[in-house]
Amino acid sequence: PLTRLEVTYCRRQGFPAPGLQGGKKMALKSLSQFNKFDLHEFLKEKSLVFVKALQWLDKDKGSLGSKVIVQIWEDNTSYTNPNIDNFGEQLTIKVPNTDPTVFDKWKPLETEVFICDVEHASIFGEYRNQLSITASVSTKAPQ
Repeated sequence: PLTRLEVTYCRRQGFPAPGLQGGKKMALKSLSQFNKFDLHEFLKEKSLVFVKALQWLDKDKGSLGSKVIVQIWEDNTSYTNPNIDNFGEQLTIKVPNTDPTVFDKWKPLETEVFICDVEHASIFGEYRNQLSITASVSTKAPQ
């Protein structure tokens, strides 16, 4: 990498320094791999209820398991903005190797569910307001 002095010299000579495009910094890549989302902390003050279960399909691999849709039924989280809560928002949990029929006895908007055995949880989207979760779901609280 160039030192600050070398970058300054390049700019004064009228040409961009290596690693700079048009005199502007290039976009960094793969930053999301360093962004850790604490799902346990996010869910700590929330209650979730089951909405529905769907087949999780991949166009190349076929069925990968289930997508379980849950709704935030109660949100007692203390956010930095007191006017914000996530009550009523829905989350989709990808449950690998589990057929949707496993959830047939769960009652929509009645069965309380818990997310456990989290394989993956990350934030994505242009506004960083979407959540990707791969985990198990249960009607029993994790120990």
